[in-house]
Amino acid sequence: MNKTKTLKNVLFIMTLFFSITLSAQSEPEVLKNWTALEEAEFHYDVSYSIVKCSTTSKATVLINAFNEDGTNPKVGFTLNFSDDNSNTAQVVITPFSSNLGDMFIANCNSDAHSNLKFECPENIDLASVKVEITYQTAL
Repeated sequence: MNKTKTLKNVLFIMTLFFSITLSAQSEPEVLKNWTALEEAEFHYDVSYSIVKCSTTSKATVLINAFNEDGTNPKVGFTLNFSDDNSNTAQVVITPFSSNLGDMFIANCNSDAHSNLKFECPENIDLASVKVEITYQTAL
């Protein structure tokens, strides 16, 4: 009985240590906190964050998209990046299905919503990055 209790305690501690280690490894380094972009006239919200998903990865843009209205079955957008050095870049997110109340949040640890996760344009200075959005809809 004592061996069983000891074994259970050891397994519990190992499981706890393993989950803490996994959690620590999966936290991205935030380079730019979540920033809201201009809301669409049809009540569609988009925000972005720039992170490093791992110590060896390049800067990655994560998008959060929220459909407050639901009137457009497919929504996409063009993101125009710029910085204080007059560098520019453009990323197009093709229209994707989006219903009333849908929220799509890209993250480092999942391929879900991979259309909303991409490498930050390399020519853009993260210290002064600005992003403007233009929405597109499709039927």
